[in-house]
Amino acid sequence: FVDNAEDLVALLDHTATVISGSSVLSLVQAKHGAIIVCDMDVYTMEKFEGEVLKHFKEKEGYKSMQEVVKKTEYSSLAISKIVKLSKGEKEVDLIISDWSCSLAPILQFHTMAVMNYITACSIVCLYLWWTTANKSFINPQMYLKDMTHLHTVHVLMKYKRRGFQV
Repeated sequence: FVDNAEDLVALLDHTATVISGSSVLSLVQAKHGAIIVCDMDVYTMEKFEGEVLKHFKEKEGYKSMQEVVKKTEYSSLAISKIVKLSKGEKEVDLIISDWSCSLAPILQFHTMAVMNYITACSIVCLYLWWTTANKSFINPQMYLKDMTHLHTVHVLMKYKRRGFQV
């Protein structure tokens, strides 16, 4: 997704930005090739939005496709907007949090199978044993805060198709 990994790592370090989603799950998944990576999800805070956008546009050659403010299907109170970027067949979703931590949206995910992320210096899998064993459970906040809807069902089915027991 990037031509210069060193610059990306420096950006992650300087801005406390993290990468999550299927690109990370593919690294921790026990079964090789179980996850097909279609895009890269990059999480940052509002105060670093401009710097991260500039990096992907100017240094990596991405173009803005769409900017979405508070998409309800993302079921997270910590997401203020999503900027969709593309470069050829590659897509990057820049997820902006208005909280003071880039990890906040990840910790609010629908299931624990996707609570994984890459920082500037590590790969973190919050539920390593469960994730590598293709097991997951639904975040109880989905029910307690009435955040279940059709999109949630589609996402859960995506992980069932990938072989997860949810």
